[in-house]
Amino acid sequence: MKMTLSLDLKLFMASIVLMLCVVLLFGDAMFVGLWYYVAVPVAAALLVWPFKPRPLFLFGVSIGLDITFAVYLCINYFSNQPEGLLGLGHLFSLPGAALGLIICAFLMRRGFGTTIWAALLLGIVGTLLGFIINQLVVCNTVMWCGPLTVAV
Repeated sequence: MKMTLSLDLKLFMASIVLMLCVVLLFGDAMFVGLWYYVAVPVAAALLVWPFKPRPLFLFGVSIGLDITFAVYLCINYFSNQPEGLLGLGHLFSLPGAALGLIICAFLMRRGFGTTIWAALLLGIVGTLLGFIINQLVVCNTVMWCGPLTVAV
């Protein structure tokens, strides 16, 4: 089976639907609404679309975003006192994920990550690395994040 951009888009949409199913089954512990779980991946895809990403890159982006959603949802699912504004921490860390995606999409256009598996990994790593770096900045400047906040 040849990997094409249309198959990549189908996998991308399936990943979004899977996250929506998780939220519908277990509840929206980030308290942001179902639209957020659709809008964030779609905005990320639109952000990298001008770079003409290779197949599986968009699927990697959606996997990376689903991992960030899952971590945030699990924080409140398993918390004794769920945080009502937890979604803001996720929202404030999205610029880092966007920057990571743009950098990885640009690197892919320059010839880095020529295989589809490298494109998948670039999508996941670009999303997660940018998100985590931005998360560390947010946790040490504007909000308290428990173990991620460095005591000064």
